[in-house]
Amino acid sequence: MEEKEKLITVTGKGSVHVLPDVTRVYLSLVSVHDNYEEAYAQAKANTEALSKIMNEVKLDTKLPKTVRLDINKKTESKYDKYHNFIGEKFIGYELDHRVKMDLGMDNVLLNSIIKLIGKHLKQAEIELGYTVKDPRPIQLKMLERAVKDAKEKAEIMAKACGCKLGLVKSIDSSDQELHIYSQARTLHEPDEAVCSTPESLDITPEDLSASDEVTVVWYLSNDVH
Repeated sequence: MEEKEKLITVTGKGSVHVLPDVTRVYLSLVSVHDNYEEAYAQAKANTEALSKIMNEVKLDTKLPKTVRLDINKKTESKYDKYHNFIGEKFIGYELDHRVKMDLGMDNVLLNSIIKLIGKHLKQAEIELGYTVKDPRPIQLKMLERAVKDAKEKAEIMAKACGCKLGLVKSIDSSDQELHIYSQARTLHEPDEAVCSTPESLDITPEDLSASDEVTVVWYLSNDVH
């Protein structure tokens, strides 16, 4: 009877901590309208207002990127005096327009943009966060550390059972998209945005962290010499 291959499978983890180099401004622009035409007109007005803001701070008008543009019928549940459900009341057409823009680590510029958003886009909820411009080197470093971690674990396990690591049979890494982001602050009202100052936005971001896993399969040998 043919002897089965002696294998060991180990999953290694690699983590990294990096300083952010990008401030992300994420806008949620939600409004309710009587019909689709008004909702679409508001979406266009939002885009024009953002272009005006970019012109005022001397940035490319293509910097703000729309990540969501959705229009849905908005209803409200109706109940009788006994709290029995009796139907839905039509409220209007809700525009859900979301935009992101990535800036450098410049609080003076950020403050100027925040104040202008508060002035020209009264419905905006503003989320501030931090990320990195180029995640590729971080991903490679995580993979390297994950493989080293797997090998160290495998060597200890092989030695403990009187074996020796042979050649690598396979390596499998997670194929997930890397997201490195940390939320810092949310401004809910236009008055708060208009009253912001560079000092009020002077947030020292924590290091961003990310991790990945790699599964490695080795052949095992009984020859430990």
